[in-house]
Amino acid sequence: MIEFFQYDTEEKRRSLLVRARKVALLALQQYDLEWECIQFIQLSDTITFKIELSWSQRYLLRIHSDRLSKEEICSELALVQAFNKLEDLDVPKGVTSVNGSYVLEINTEDDIDAPMLR
Repeated sequence: MIEFFQYDTEEKRRSLLVRARKVALLALQQYDLEWECIQFIQLSDTITFKIELSWSQRYLLRIHSDRLSKEEICSELALVQAFNKLEDLDVPKGVTSVNGSYVLEINTEDDIDAPMLR
């Protein structure tokens, strides 16, 4: 089994980002969005992409390694949603997929541990 976030060399980092882009594109098929552009932003404990839509809307798509469980990611989302109810804070809102889920588990063709997306 290959660790999804293994990138201790430049070659492994590039390979990781290629695989992550494929995962992001697979994930986008699970949302009712007419996106125009996907752009890599950052690699840290998550891999983050900016998704741009035609009418000037933007979304962040985060890919999590298997280090966090789906329940832990959902807990983080619940906290963010609670912050959204406060008037003086402007934080991102979660978007559900076509099946109503905030977190997706995507399997890749390389038998990689399935990353979690939100």
